[in-house]
Amino acid sequence: MRVLTEKDIKLNQLKQYQSLSLRGKVRLTEMRIHEWHEAFEGMVYIAISGADSCCMADIIWKLYPNTPAVFADTGNELDSVRANIDEMIRCGRPIEIVYPKMSFDDVVKKYGYPVVSKKVSDYVNRVRRTKSDQVKRRHLLGQNADGSPSPMSKIPNKWQKLIDAPFDVTNKCCGILKCKPTGEYAKRTGRKAFVGTMADESFTRLNSYLNHGGCNAFDQKDQCSRPIMFWLGQDVMEYARENFVRLPRAYAEEESPNYWVFQREQEDGTWRYCGDQRTGCKFCLFGIHLEKGENRIQRLARVEPDSYRHCIEGLRYDVVMDELGVEWKPVREEERIIFKKLIDEAGRRYDGELLTHGCASEAHNDTDEALKTTED
Repeated sequence: MRVLTEKDIKLNQLKQYQSLSLRGKVRLTEMRIHEWHEAFEGMVYIAISGADSCCMADIIWKLYPNTPAVFADTGNELDSVRANIDEMIRCGRPIEIVYPKMSFDDVVKKYGYPVVSKKVSDYVNRVRRTKSDQVKRRHLLGQNADGSPSPMSKIPNKWQKLIDAPFDVTNKCCGILKCKPTGEYAKRTGRKAFVGTMADESFTRLNSYLNHGGCNAFDQKDQCSRPIMFWLGQDVMEYARENFVRLPRAYAEEESPNYWVFQREQEDGTWRYCGDQRTGCKFCLFGIHLEKGENRIQRLARVEPDSYRHCIEGLRYDVVMDELGVEWKPVREEERIIFKKLIDEAGRRYDGELLTHGCASEAHNDTDEALKTTED
């Protein structure tokens, strides 16, 4: 009989928490918020942006109304995300906006494009710049210096072509545009963050939960609280419905000029947002190859035509996406309707892989890193 390890026990505990009712999860989340708030004597803040963090913020503000929130305005957010933040500020929410020292365009020109995933972009970048045969063996063949296998260090065969691509690739965007300005805020104020991430979004976040004390990562280098870490995507949507949480309109579809529908129930009883399932940086190409139907760049042609023209004509995304084998031309209306119907039928899940906006599942921006100060 196999002896359960500490990690096994934590995983079983996580599954139990994930099976709780929404009411039970809210109560447990409140406990984690109290623990974090008391541990740092109220010197805490909320990292806020999309639906997950907006719902988390709603719970925190019900307990501690004066807790400040921070929004990193990268200039790469959907217009409706920034508009939602502005409206919350007008309603009296204590939100501070921080800005990066570089624009997204500057990052692309200096470092390259964010493609496939953070890991793949990093490995491709290393191989392109190294003179070390050992580094090349590790990332091209998946071998350590002693010849032992290192499969997790290998660039997938499909993406090794990027080594010779006519453009550079990078994983530095998040660090420069989000992590650095947010990290500077944390350093300046001495506050510790609440971050709205969930363990079911990626293996990276699951391992972070298991290896760093669950929700409240006191032992992590960049200490932060993830009080909804055991929630699921359906919980966020249910909480938003029941508590009338203000969300960006990117999640919705316009039914009439004055009426927006954010969620619809599916035949299997689950719920889906009517618009984007995730809201991340609008020009980010992490995980775009996983999207079915109309992808995030094609969607920009409808919802933000100026942004679409900029990324295609100004940033030459046509060249980059051709290299990735991903369509960039706008989808015709009749094609979009067919795509949406097929995805609604086959993809009634909320796992970041279908009709996502921002980064898909593994590739999704790790806001756990929001406190890190990355060098330019």
